[in-house]
Amino acid sequence: MNTALRITVSILIFTLLCLAIRASNNNYYVGPRAIAMGNASLTFENTFSNFHNQAGLGFLREFSAGVAYRNNYLLQETGLKSLAVAIPIQKFGVIGMSVNSFGFSAYGEHKFGLAYSKSFGDVLSMGIQIDYLQTQFAEPYGSRGVVAGEFGVLAKLNAKTKIGAHIYNPTRAYLDKPVNERLPTILKVGMSYSFSESLLTTLEMEKSLDFKPNIKAGLEYLIDKKFSIRGGVNSFPVKVCFGGGMKLGNLDIDLASEYQQNLGFVPSFGIRYKFNKKEPDAN
Repeated sequence: MNTALRITVSILIFTLLCLAIRASNNNYYVGPRAIAMGNASLTFENTFSNFHNQAGLGFLREFSAGVAYRNNYLLQETGLKSLAVAIPIQKFGVIGMSVNSFGFSAYGEHKFGLAYSKSFGDVLSMGIQIDYLQTQFAEPYGSRGVVAGEFGVLAKLNAKTKIGAHIYNPTRAYLDKPVNERLPTILKVGMSYSFSESLLTTLEMEKSLDFKPNIKAGLEYLIDKKFSIRGGVNSFPVKVCFGGGMKLGNLDIDLASEYQQNLGFVPSFGIRYKFNKKEPDAN
């Protein structure tokens, strides 16, 4: 294959992938633990709740930070880089901040989120987030931005069962008003059940107003106090997910991958760190 043809094919493939990925308009799945469990992550309580369900931040009691990288379809140009922090403030609640960055010099998408979450006792938490989403093009096209919102709730029914709900972009904000292009509005409801201290299962339904529902399920098994293995599935599009994690004191290191028959593997990597750890990890 000559150079010109190789470049043309690469541009075509990248364009198709951008169209597929961009359907989410920066509401990406983030965090290898969640990805390994089929992104059925509404009931998680960790730094990456900034991306899944901001209500999960409300139960955190220590400052924490996390970074993640997702290599979409094994192409450097479609890599997704993510950063999140959670800052508990005594009696006030928890402030969350997050950043996503996807793309390369000619095209990029960036999401900046500011969240606030508050727990009410040990059983209920609510969270809200304001997002600024920027789409950047090569010169002379410049960039454009839009503001959107998110809201979530998380409840602990008992020591083993949690339920959660989340909505992304309830106001149906416009991405490009002249052509009537809106950000997707996405509803999620889900639950988790701990069969034991070693076995966690999650189940979730995600519904975009523009697409059919996606049923997601995940499982996590703790081999011991340091190592875990995970798996998950999605119904639309059909995905198989898997991964594992390692805990070194306050540091969590996670790996995951998704597999779609038509697009192949999507590996991801992430680390989370808790400062001044005060209590055991929550699911």
